[in-house]
Amino acid sequence: MRKAWEWFQARAASKHAEAWLASLSFSESSFFLIPPDALLIPMLAAGAGRWVRLAIITTVASVSGAVFGYLMGHFFFEQVAQPIIVMYGLTEEFAHVGALYAQGTFIIVLLAAFTPIPYKVFVLAGGFFGVPFLPFLAASIVGRGARFFLIAWLAHRFGPRAAELFLAHFKIATVVVVAVLSLLALWYFDLIPFL
Repeated sequence: MRKAWEWFQARAASKHAEAWLASLSFSESSFFLIPPDALLIPMLAAGAGRWVRLAIITTVASVSGAVFGYLMGHFFFEQVAQPIIVMYGLTEEFAHVGALYAQGTFIIVLLAAFTPIPYKVFVLAGGFFGVPFLPFLAASIVGRGARFFLIAWLAHRFGPRAAELFLAHFKIATVVVVAVLSLLALWYFDLIPFL
């Protein structure tokens, strides 16, 4: 895993870096383990002025990979998706995500972008359990976009080290992000008018 991580970081300086970023973002959403942050952050370090472009590439490719993974989970679960889950030792997480989907597709997929459980588990489970596709797609766009734009903006505004710290303390960051989003939602719907 460490060698693969280092290999992708080395691609950040190549002339095909954006194609590598798109490939990694696509594959991580459906079948690969290394997140695109491994390439996104070094690319931002090399050219922070391109942060919006790089965030868009990462988001579009990641959502495309999510659609691909959803279809794999729906149509080819036993042949393709299940071996991926078993190979990465994610069987327990898969069952847990299946139970979470009973609470609603959109909110679960939206929060999936900010949880330690690999996103591909939510994607493959979404297809397998047949969750509604349009809410799944909309939440993927919003959730993945929020994650990658936040990382890209942090690197642009405060330097790549800030984005690395965000990822290093991802669980704490997740709690903060979810708490802020919850407070904003409550304020928006006038449930806490004192804000």
